[in-house]
Amino acid sequence: MLSKEQIEQWHTKGYVAARVVDDRITSACSQYMTYNPSMYKDFGSKGKYEFPSLTCLDAITMDEKLIRTVKQLLEDDIILCQSDAWTKWSDGPNSDQRMHMDYGNNTFLHPRWDNPEAVAAIVYLSDTRVTGGQTALVPYRPELYRPPFVQMPGMGGYEFYNNREEAEKYMGKYKKAKVRKKLYDKEIHIEASVGDILFYRLDLWHRGTPVMHGHRRHVMNLMWKKRHCTWINQWNPGWTKKMYGGMLEKLFIALSPLQRSTLGIPLPGHNYWDKETIGWLEDRYPGIDIKPYLSKI
Repeated sequence: MLSKEQIEQWHTKGYVAARVVDDRITSACSQYMTYNPSMYKDFGSKGKYEFPSLTCLDAITMDEKLIRTVKQLLEDDIILCQSDAWTKWSDGPNSDQRMHMDYGNNTFLHPRWDNPEAVAAIVYLSDTRVTGGQTALVPYRPELYRPPFVQMPGMGGYEFYNNREEAEKYMGKYKKAKVRKKLYDKEIHIEASVGDILFYRLDLWHRGTPVMHGHRRHVMNLMWKKRHCTWINQWNPGWTKKMYGGMLEKLFIALSPLQRSTLGIPLPGHNYWDKETIGWLEDRYPGIDIKPYLSKI
């Protein structure tokens, strides 16, 4: 769990780095990705390792310590919106990424700094001191965080470019070079070891930096929203799609009520649950532990 100081840093500076998930889990996932990298050269695994991947990677997504940490930051019930592990290659098309915020591809609305509604996280499965590919970010300072946040490709009518060189050449045409340069001048690089997690806000200026030649960097990207924030979208195609054919059944049965709640399942004590609906749950998922639900009616 995070300290009061760490929570305050996330709220006021926009980010905090911590180790939350058991080292044995992240080490196993690091080894798995080393021998089974995602082959897509741009962002993400193109579906290969999106949750549920039915690999050891799912243990990170459903880690209860991780879930409780996110609930600490948002002080609310949460829904999982994104979970994907992927490999960044040194010869990828966007190795040196442009400065951006993540809210544009996750929510229809503009965020409020005084009321964060989502938490994004990068779980590092490589040592960036060896591979490169550190995350660069700009800690909050008023002069760099004046809304509206539209001074980036893909927002406010500007065309989308992800590569830094192409993006800044394009933005220079609209006299945004000076304000963009200030962001790069104030960025810091986060050095990470296997198991480190960077928690950040969707309205944090950040970017990916190049991976060293001949190396690969593995990470997992996750995002959660406050349960009621229907305007924040789901990045993954949808968990229930993988229930077609029974792919998700065994995993679902093994989860705790807290873990299931991040997929939208009501917690014990919710008015959805009564003896009848709990009975149906048991019928649909033979072997599921219904005692936590029964104890709250």
